[in-house]
Amino acid sequence: MELLFEDIRSAGDEPWKIIVWAMGDDFEKYESTLTIGPTIDTYDCLTKLPEKRLYGLRLSDEGQHQTIHTVSVEHDITIIRLTATAYKEELLARFPSRDAVVHLRKACLERNRRFELLNLYEEKSVKKDGGLESRYGITTGQKEALLTALEKGYFNVPRETTMDEIAEELCISTSALSTRLRRGQQALLLNTLA
Repeated sequence: MELLFEDIRSAGDEPWKIIVWAMGDDFEKYESTLTIGPTIDTYDCLTKLPEKRLYGLRLSDEGQHQTIHTVSVEHDITIIRLTATAYKEELLARFPSRDAVVHLRKACLERNRRFELLNLYEEKSVKKDGGLESRYGITTGQKEALLTALEKGYFNVPRETTMDEIAEELCISTSALSTRLRRGQQALLLNTLA
């Protein structure tokens, strides 16, 4: 199963409640093992879809001890995306300082959890192509080209427009549009999925 964490919250001294999407092909087996381990106290299946299910998980005392979410709250770490499988967890987060990264690493190691920093970068404005790059690494021109292509149905199957029509609307050449679309897609993939 692959888990995509939707929300993590706690009211006062209550145990952390985790809202998580589970994706895979054996939900019954997954549910039968949820409370066998020491970290989950109770769970509710909130939504059932053919390909995924949404669960509300309430942590046990052991789960409370194992979670690193208290560290993220304490050090103002913003979780952007958290996914997990039986083999690993991947966290994409915004850290207010490098010190916060150090505290998260220390908390993981104290809980016997593996920590590997895959990428670290500083968000800052960079002048390029007449605009400022967004947090996804795309320029203003690339964003305009991508959104126009999306709105006009260029990415639909079958396509509802051509590159020539989009280029004409943006008052640029088809070659320039092609470059913006390819570079914009590459930046989006590198700064999200990759």
